[in-house]
Amino acid sequence: MAASTRHLEDLTLDRITRSKMHAPELEGAYPCPPLTLNDRDIPDHPLFGDDLSLPSLLRIPTLRKLTIRDTHLSHDGWALVPIACQLEVLDLGSCCHEAEDFNTRCTERIMAAVGRTVDEFSLTTVVSNHVFAKPSLTPLQRLRKLHISPFFPVDSVVETVSNLAGSPVERISVQCLEEDVVDVCSALEEFLSLRAERGPEFYDKLERIDVAITSSDVFTTDEEAEERSTAMQSLQEYCRDVQLASAVARLDKLAAEIGPCRSDYSFTNARSKVVQ
Repeated sequence: MAASTRHLEDLTLDRITRSKMHAPELEGAYPCPPLTLNDRDIPDHPLFGDDLSLPSLLRIPTLRKLTIRDTHLSHDGWALVPIACQLEVLDLGSCCHEAEDFNTRCTERIMAAVGRTVDEFSLTTVVSNHVFAKPSLTPLQRLRKLHISPFFPVDSVVETVSNLAGSPVERISVQCLEEDVVDVCSALEEFLSLRAERGPEFYDKLERIDVAITSSDVFTTDEEAEERSTAMQSLQEYCRDVQLASAVARLDKLAAEIGPCRSDYSFTNARSKVVQ
């Protein structure tokens, strides 16, 4: 369907079931993701033939934004398919049927394949490959906007952001749940301390850091609310001290204040404000 859509630029896939025909290695695997069976009678595509696996999406020349979430991303084709598109925005989620290390390897393989044109990247998994930290080697030569989802492991924020230091990142935005605000703000302050230690060439293009807080139904005591407010204010002050613009806010209130924004926390015009 995607290959047959004319002028397709923006594609979002959520919870896509893999085909046994294109992922035979998953049959009988544990834990086994759902597999589609009996799909061999699908007519060949005029250009792609019967090669209708996920990596073939990269053969669509008009594609500019690709989002794949809650989908098993294993396939050797990600590193082999002839790439015809010039992706500008890449958003990759993880697969709940696999461990973090496996999801990391899948994410890094796709990043390496399409990174040469990507300007904006959203991720939910750790990046451990140090090649992305080297400006001369990283495939993410144009990455300017880095988004981290609320499902990203907080204790890996500093490591992953550091491992993407080879890109000219200008904006880092982190979306988190209310109960994770203190840990996220602390992690970002730790990253900024590391940035100061490593000198002017480490994240020298960075202009702003934003935190979008997603409301949850978890009961909050007055003491916890005060702790979160203090953490938010501390991060704001740190950003001001190092001359970075910043917004730390509940996602809905920030959207109301600066206008509609994408669900994956796009802050275009907000500057140095805390909204509670």
